[in-house]
Amino acid sequence: MLQFTECNIFMVLSHMATRKNIDPTPDLRAAAKLRTFAERLHYLRKIHHGMNQNELALELGVSQSTIANYEMGNRRISPSAQIVSRLAVFFGVNSDWLINGTLPILPEKNYVSPEIAVRDALFKSLTKKENNALIALNGRQRKELSAQIKAYLKDI
Repeated sequence: MLQFTECNIFMVLSHMATRKNIDPTPDLRAAAKLRTFAERLHYLRKIHHGMNQNELALELGVSQSTIANYEMGNRRISPSAQIVSRLAVFFGVNSDWLINGTLPILPEKNYVSPEIAVRDALFKSLTKKENNALIALNGRQRKELSAQIKAYLKDI
């Protein structure tokens, strides 16, 4: 059983999402033409990463209906700054572009977000076997691990 002394559920789940062999750079020409947050989110989720709404919801710790509302442009349900930040980190894009369509699409190359720095430090402490075990988890196992981490974090 893996034990975590300090972690953030998002960081663990976003690292596990990297198990897919996806080019991290979106098609910049196609992405630049997208006008709304809803269109940009849909493009990144479905077109670029080939994910369904449930998969993205699991990565972010929100419901599938929340993702659907974001993609439909429901003005009554807009993402918090924390969710936008998580989306930007997860998809590797600039949060300003994700929200407003403001260029550049990609973050500066030498910039490492705090979430990524902490996540990388956490995973450097894992053995290769532990890291491979995390990557190999299926959906049910990921949900169970997420529940265990949440329970642990409530206790500290």
